[in-house]
Amino acid sequence: MKAILRSLVVGVLALICVNAKAQTYELQIDSLVGIPDTVYDGQEVTFYMIVSLNTPIFYQGDIFVELEYGGILYPVDTTIVAAGPFLSPNNPNTLQVTHRFSTDDDLSIGDNVVVVWPRIGDGVSPPQTVVNPRTFNVTLVEPNSVPERAERIVQSFINPNPATSEIKYRIGAEEQILQSVIYDLSGKQIRFGKGVSRINISDLPTGIYFIDVITEDGNVYSDKLIITR
Repeated sequence: MKAILRSLVVGVLALICVNAKAQTYELQIDSLVGIPDTVYDGQEVTFYMIVSLNTPIFYQGDIFVELEYGGILYPVDTTIVAAGPFLSPNNPNTLQVTHRFSTDDDLSIGDNVVVVWPRIGDGVSPPQTVVNPRTFNVTLVEPNSVPERAERIVQSFINPNPATSEIKYRIGAEEQILQSVIYDLSGKQIRFGKGVSRINISDLPTGIYFIDVITEDGNVYSDKLIITR
């Protein structure tokens, strides 16, 4: 009798394993914000997305994002998962994604279609589908006098910081500022300056912002700005 029960238990476990392998995970994009309509060649963009499962199962493991343009899938540079490597229908997960858009890949200057694909596992295993991949028309542009391959320099150059009304960019005297862009936390461009080292931020709400300053030498300086009142 014990031998029969043991064989039944083994048979049930084997059936469960087979069904688990055959289960397809349906990924659902609940929201996606922060991809701008226009990016300059070599610009690093940070955007955010909320992903959940459209099937009544639980997933624990690698979660990442790929972008498709020119018919080719490209893994993004970094994916930060807010709530750990878990996905379920009742517990969506927030992903912070950073990617450098450039002609080094298959993008070209002009309008390009970019498709965003969240992935789990290695992108193939376990079996998966994406219910609603998001498609964007992104215009890739090249700033005047900025080389195609710009160097990104992350350093503190904003003064004062935190700030209340006005800020100044303190970059080396040999560097000539071409343009600057202020982004909010969603990655949206909210302020654009051309050839200036001072900028008024008195009308911006308190919070955290990111600033890119592009110089005529082709460098891109990046810093975080905190506005307080």
